[in-house]
Formats: sequence, structure tokens, C-alpha cells
Amino acid sequence: MKKSKLLFLMLVLCLPVIQAQQQLEHVKRTYIDPNGKIFVNKVLPVYLWLTTSPSEKSDAILLKSEGQPKYSNPMYFDIEGKNNIKHEYAVDQNTKQTVAPPLIVDFDVYVDGTAPSTTSTFSPAPKYVSGGINFYGRGLIINLKSNDEISGVENIYYSIDETAYQKYSSALPMDVEKAYLLKFYGSDNVGNAETSSSNSFTVDLTPPKTNHGLSGPVLGNIVSPKANITLSFSDNLSGVNNTKYDIDNHSPKIYSSPLTLSELSDGDHSLTYFSTDNVKNEELQITYKFYLDKTAPIVTYEIVGDQFPGTKKYISSRTLIKLSATDNKAGVDKIFYSIDAGSQGTYENEFSVPSTDGVHTIAYWGIDKVTNLAAKENLTLSMDNTTPKTTITYGNPQFLTRDTLFINKYTPVTLTSVDEGAGILKTEYSINSGSISKYASSFKIAEEGPKMINFFSTDKVNNQEAAKTSRCVIDNTPPVIYFNFSIGSIDKKDGLNVYPYYSKLYLAATDEQVGTDNIMFSLNGSAMKEYASPFALDASEKRDPLKKNQKQTIKVVSKDKLGNQSEQSVDFYLSY
Repeated sequence: MKKSKLLFLMLVLCLPVIQAQQQLEHVKRTYIDPNGKIFVNKVLPVYLWLTTSPSEKSDAILLKSEGQPKYSNPMYFDIEGKNNIKHEYAVDQNTKQTVAPPLIVDFDVYVDGTAPSTTSTFSPAPKYVSGGINFYGRGLIINLKSNDEISGVENIYYSIDETAYQKYSSALPMDVEKAYLLKFYGSDNVGNAETSSSNSFTVDLTPPKTNHGLSGPVLGNIVSPKANITLSFSDNLSGVNNTKYDIDNHSPKIYSSPLTLSELSDGDHSLTYFSTDNVKNEELQITYKFYLDKTAPIVTYEIVGDQFPGTKKYISSRTLIKLSATDNKAGVDKIFYSIDAGSQGTYENEFSVPSTDGVHTIAYWGIDKVTNLAAKENLTLSMDNTTPKTTITYGNPQFLTRDTLFINKYTPVTLTSVDEGAGILKTEYSINSGSISKYASSFKIAEEGPKMINFFSTDKVNNQEAAKTSRCVIDNTPPVIYFNFSIGSIDKKDGLNVYPYYSKLYLAATDEQVGTDNIMFSLNGSAMKEYASPFALDASEKRDPLKKNQKQTIKVVSKDKLGNQSEQSVDFYLSY
């Protein structure tokens, strides 16, 4: 339209209501922004009115299109964004003349038929997806952001768990553990509302739960090195991500299989453990204190009764073996033993060793209440059930006649004992059933008469020999000496008999027990000679010369077969 008056156009908009399911109603409308820009919803019909006054109350004339009446009243904008209604020649408002050079006058209208686009941001909580479910941990905040490129965003609306939609104004904290359904959408300034988006997720604020269990030998909190510790864990929502453990505050490790304890030292230990789920909820640490008992019992023995600890440990069949054990912690469970590599037995009471003479070996060991098994110890013993053997010997002098042994008070009596095992402890004897004496060395018997010697020995493990008896007769009496002259005395001198010079002297001796062994004589101090037959007393007999009228002395000594000796002298005178 050339040089026409400036026409003021008025847009008349029809505003139908569009309602989406579960969403609020948003009226399609026009909108003038703070900069004066006019926005119209694309779906609205448009009518052009002409008025000559800027007043909204002035009369207006509805414009019609003579050439295209079909597409006017109403008309619809076809292009999103900026649209123009043009006046081809600008006219100066004062001169009312066409501006030169010619100018086109545009009337701008912004058309908006597109709803906003709204997005959600979940932060800063940890996220984990499992089985199509989104899990979030602590600190979850949801931010909604909407964008509209033409008329701009009017509002964002949200609904939680199918509640009524409400305007979004600030971030949404999700601080309750549960499953959520979030719906949201945005609307722009001309009533375009997007189809709501939905997001289902679960907030997990509870940490996992972890427990420990023990398998193998355990007694309360006393644990065997053969035992294992198993950690079991569970989580009701996002699931366990990892379980960590630490023994004795060294360095935490990820748990993957039962914990073996054999490399730990004997003594007190502590296990600390906890689990973390897939959204980083961390369990409070749990501490389990235990004592690792790696020490086996100490088994000791006691030999009860007969014993001799020489180069070999000698015992008798009366001897008993007593076993006992101590343990540092868990306590002794059982003591085992075997004899001479025989079958294993469980110790209950003192036991004896096989009575066969010779070496026997006892193996013994123990186990505690958490199955720590002691190494076998061996006790080697020598069984001695054989009694000693004792013999008696008589020294000199001695004389055996008529199955009777004669000795005297000077004869040593010797007891000799031998033992093939532990050795002799003592030898004892008694005489004629008198008190028992301990034999130390050879002894002599002074009192005359028949004697019965009982004797026996005991070895060092108290094997006692049956008493033996030996008989003898003690003879301490010497022979009796007799002097006989061949003629009787013819006179007396100085109180002594006087015999004729041709007289002969007969010597004799008798012994009641063992008999005389010899007779010796000496004349007037001459050397002793053995008496064989009677002899003359004068010089013609070539005996020792006798002096006339001098006192004569004959000394006679006689011994029996035990050496018991008698001595006698005779003084007399010879007459010529």
C-alpha cells in the first residue's frame, strides 16, 4: 500500500485451553515481554484491525483481504519465530510525505508453537544402576532446568510420587530413603507446555550389614590357626560394593575369601571390618577381638615307683607312668601315648610298662581344645624284673670235713652280688636268724658254734633276691697238748720233778672239732722242731745237750687244721 496512512493494527487472539493428562491447564495466549516484543502462540487465529487512535478504546475496523479472503479473518502464522507485517513506503509523520529514499515499515510479531525443553540434574550423590533401577546415595539434590528459544520459559512444574504438580522454585533435596517417581515439565509464556518427563529412582541411605563367622577349631574367642573367619554381608537396596577388613591395624584389604589365620603370631589380635554399598553408604567399623592359640600343650611324665636314673632309666614291673599336660590358653583336651610303637591310646590313668626285660619306648603327646597337636616325645625305659644273684665265699682258714665247713674267728666271709640290670642297691645278711645287717665288706664271726648265714641282695629298682642260706661251724679252740715221760719222777727239786737221764718224752695233742695239724717243740730255747716220735732226754740221743743239774725246759706248740694254736711248757730236772 503506497503512501497510505499509517494503520494501527490490533491482533485479536482466540485463546482455547489445552489440558494434558495429569498436567495443569495452560491457556494458549499472547505475551509482550519487558522489551515490548509481541509473542503469539502459533496455534491461535489472528485478526487484523485498523484504528486511527492509539487508545485501546477507539473504534477499530476489521481488515479484510480483497484478494485472499479465504486465508484471512482469521489468518494463521506459518513460521516459528519472527514474522513481519509490512508497510512498503514509509511516510514522514510531520510532512505526510513519502520518505526518500523509500523505506519499508515492519510490524514484528514473534510466533511460538514449540514447548520448552526441561531437563533434570541429579547431584552430587553417588549413583549406581542395577536391574534397570537408578540408586542414589546421600546428599541427592535434583535440579530442574528448562529452556525455550522464543517466548521464554514461564514455569517448571514437578510431581513426586503422583502428587499434584507444583511449581518448581529451587533444588529438590531427596533425604528420605525410598523409591521415587519424579515427573516434570515446563511451560512457556504463550501457553505451550511440554509433555511431562518421568524419572524413577531409589534413594539408599542405609549402609550394608556385615557379620563374621568362624569355621574350624574355636573355643569362645580362642581361635586355632586352622580356623577361618568368613565375612557375610547384605544390603537391602543398591547392594554391597565391597567389604574391607584389617587385622591388627595394619592396612585395610578388600575381602574376597575366608580369612586364614595361620600366619599370625600367637597371642591377642583384633579384626576390624565394614562394608560399603554401591552408593557409598559406609557401615560403622566392627571390631572382633580374639586370641590366636598356636601353642600346643606341653606334656610331661612322672615315673611313679621303682626307678633308677642311671645311664639308662631302669624301672620294674611295679613302676607306673603318670602323664600330665599344661596349655597356655585353650586348655588341654587329650593326652595320647603309645608303647613300643603300638596302637595309640588316650591317657586317663597311670599305666604300667610291659614286664619283659629290656628297652621299652613310650611315645606321648597332647592336643589342646583348638586342636594344636604337640610333637611326640619319647621316653626310653629299661625294664628290669630280674633279681640279683648273691654268692658267699669263705676265706682262710677253713676246713671242710663230713660236709661241714669249719672256720674260725679270723676267717673272712665275703658276699658277692651281681645284677644284669639296674645294679645292686644293697646286700644284707643275718646270722642264726638274728637282726639283718647291711653288707659293706667281708666280715668275721667271733662266737663259736654252728652258724646259719642268711643273705640276699636288692637291686636299684627294688627287685629283691630270695634269701639264701649257708652253714658253717666256728671253731676257735686250739688243741690240748699232753706231756708223758717214759718213767715216773724219782725226786723233787725246787718243786719240779726229777727224771732219770734215760727217760723218754712223749708229746701228744688232741682237737675236738677239726683235729690236730702239727706239734712243734723246742728244748731249752732251741729252734722249734716238728714232733715226730718220742725222744730221749740225755745227750747220747744226740738231742740238744742238757746240762747236768740245770733246769730243763721243753716248749710245745700245737695247731689244729684251722690254725688255732695252743702252747705249753714243762720244766724239770734230769738225774744222772
